[in-house]
Amino acid sequence: MDNISLLKMKNKTKFGIFGVFLLLLIISSFNVSSSGVSSPYWDENPMYAQPDEVKEFSYTLQNMVGTENIQMKAETEGDKNIIHLVDTNTIYNVPIGSSDVKVPVKITVPKDAKEGDEFQVGVRFTAISENKGQPVTIGAAFSKGFKVIVGKPTPIVNENTNAEVGKSLLSNQVIGFLILVVILIILLFAIKYFHKKRENK
Repeated sequence: MDNISLLKMKNKTKFGIFGVFLLLLIISSFNVSSSGVSSPYWDENPMYAQPDEVKEFSYTLQNMVGTENIQMKAETEGDKNIIHLVDTNTIYNVPIGSSDVKVPVKITVPKDAKEGDEFQVGVRFTAISENKGQPVTIGAAFSKGFKVIVGKPTPIVNENTNAEVGKSLLSNQVIGFLILVVILIILLFAIKYFHKKRENK
């Protein structure tokens, strides 16, 4: 085999490895963005409650488009004195294709709260993996916060509201996937172009 043939084989190997690396990188990025969190409360839809009132609701975790099971660690944010996670174990398994993993949360309004008082609360969800039995943060984080306003009770949040939030999350994931596909196609064409250019030299 002559030197030119050897050079061509080396170039093909390099481009092949580079292409596989880029593909894995894109797939990995998509896996992170495929997870999502929905909530019945957000900035534009706060919770209303009375002094000394206790309310419970659930965040919903989903993993609709990913290629592997994930785990999400939940941590409270904001006024931690009034928001508490109900479950003792705050690491939740979110299997592939799931959209209904519940994270129950309790809100306790102080007895001395007055009409019009506001409390900023929320939960931060972080994708994790296990390393020698210890959880290590490796993925994306989602912060879902809202205000608790002391005053007139909130109207009941119906199922359609949660469904709309879920649809919005899924739409964003589909858009992200399409963008990644376009990027991958462009990269493959670029690799092919430079490979042909090297062969013609």
